[in-house]
Parts: sequence; C-alpha cells; structure tokens
Amino acid sequence: MSDAKENIAAGLEQVFWSRGFAEPSVPDLRAGVGVSMRTLYRYFPSREAMILGALEFRHQRYMRYVHEGVDEPGIRAAEQLFDKLGGWMRMTEGKECFFRQALAANPDSGEIAETVKRHKSELLTFFGELSGKMEFASTLYLLHEGVTASYAELGETAVEDAKTLVREMFRRSNESRLS
Repeated sequence: MSDAKENIAAGLEQVFWSRGFAEPSVPDLRAGVGVSMRTLYRYFPSREAMILGALEFRHQRYMRYVHEGVDEPGIRAAEQLFDKLGGWMRMTEGKECFFRQALAANPDSGEIAETVKRHKSELLTFFGELSGKMEFASTLYLLHEGVTASYAELGETAVEDAKTLVREMFRRSNESRLS
C-alpha cells in the first residue's frame, strides 16, 4: 500500500471501528478520514473496497502486533500470545472481532468473506508456528477466538484461563510423548 492509501485505510479502520460497518455512509467515511471524495474514491472506488481496505490495514496491524517480541516457538510463546491478546483487547475496549463484525454487516459480500477467511487462516498457521506444534494450531485458534468473543464479559479472566489451558495442553503433550 502507498503511504496515502495506507493513511486512508487507517482512517477507515477507525471510523468503522467506532461506528460499525452498517451505519457510516460514504460521505461519513470521507469526513472521518479527512480527505476529499475524489481522493477517497481514487484509492477505494466503492464502499466495499473501503471495508476491504480497512480490513487489510487491520490484518497487517494485528499480525505485526502479535509477532512483535514473541519468544521462540513453544509454551512461553503460546502464553505470550494470550498476554498480547489481552493487551489488544484492552486497547480495543473489549470489542468483538473486527473481521466478524464486517462479515455480519455484509453477509452477501464474497470478497469480504474471503478476506475474513484469509485473515483467520493466517492466524491458524501462525498459532501452529508459534507453539512449535502444528497440531496445537486449531486449539490455540479456538482459545484465541473464545477470548476475543468473551473478553467484554470476562476481561482478564478469559486471558488467564486461556493461558492455563495452554499450559495444560503442553503438559499433556509432554506426558504422552514420555509414555
């Protein structure tokens, strides 16, 4: 993404995050981003393209965030994932998944569905790499999505419970390997 396109995508992400995907009109999005309508349409020629741009920006931002400062693959890195997720949830005020919100507001968009699927697929792969055990990828994914969905109600308890389950998963794996 060019710098201008990335700045607009960042602004779109913030507008959609604060107002949702259904409410803001294109003029609202333009005003929230602070560019002319012509500039907005130059980079994002439709409302759907604006949503896709915001999703791509969010995907890149989240992937950088969860990769940053994580230990070598293993139990500690898997625990750090949930510490980072807790930090993300605090930054985003415990709101549910941005990607699922976009899809819920645009259920007929194949491109948005594909973007959400790609994001989730990349997370799944990353979780397997992070744990050093690809067989843990789906369990870590389920825990990650569960924490994201329940954080508004459970707060840090969701994060700590996920870390407890991660430790148990590694413990059982080590026990079965030794027997």
